[in-house]
Amino acid sequence: VLTLLYVGVLYIHPRSRPSATVSRNDDDVIKTRAAAIIFSSVLSGALTAWLLSNDGSISPEHALKSLRIWPIPPAMELFRSSLLITGILFIGPLVEKVVFSRGWKYLRADIEIALTGWIGCRNYIIGPLTEEFVFRVCIVSIELASGMSPLKAIFLSPLYFGTAHVHHAYEVCLVQPDALMFALLSSLFQFAFTTIFGWYATFLFLRTGSFWQPFIAHAFCNIMGVPKFGAKLDGPRWYMHAYNLLLVSGTIAFGALLFPLTKTPNAI
Repeated sequence: VLTLLYVGVLYIHPRSRPSATVSRNDDDVIKTRAAAIIFSSVLSGALTAWLLSNDGSISPEHALKSLRIWPIPPAMELFRSSLLITGILFIGPLVEKVVFSRGWKYLRADIEIALTGWIGCRNYIIGPLTEEFVFRVCIVSIELASGMSPLKAIFLSPLYFGTAHVHHAYEVCLVQPDALMFALLSSLFQFAFTTIFGWYATFLFLRTGSFWQPFIAHAFCNIMGVPKFGAKLDGPRWYMHAYNLLLVSGTIAFGALLFPLTKTPNAI
């Protein structure tokens, strides 16, 4: 229900629906969708708190607290268990983006564009914020309250998250009516990628007992994008070798440090 609510509100208002002539990246579409998504997320939070307190075992106030939004973890704990561990996994793309592509020269401009433009606001703030709230905080909390084990929640709840991205196939077909196969394949890839990320985000939520770690990790991953597996990089040939080596070593280090770096006293 929460997944349908999250996706459904994107198409209720005429101004929130992309078309063959209006892109989903149009400012008016983004603003209308942002308002709808924020409303649906607040409604999802209220429904979740009501469901958690409906049997009378906990008060509505405690149910709201159990959504794990407050308090915000200490800065170092937040950094260690979100940015640091996720950055280790993305060490290859980070080096490629910041060093090989000389992205450090344009870092300030990129940040300004990301935070002041509506596309950046959607991709790096509103999207991660609302998605993590609905698909981690609300859905996982309901699953755990129903008796589902944390391990099952890690692997099953992200299926809702992945499904919520399938509607992009429809939007691709609106812009490119003859690109049905491309739309299906891209949506299938997005479903797989977002589901895998959902495993990680749900793990972070349960491991840290906080909404903020998966939100920060989500925003960071949106900034980094999908790693360039096997793709050619601009520059000397050794860039590619170094990039691949960093991908492998980052993955190994991520696996080794995942539990130590995400250990917090608030684990669920």
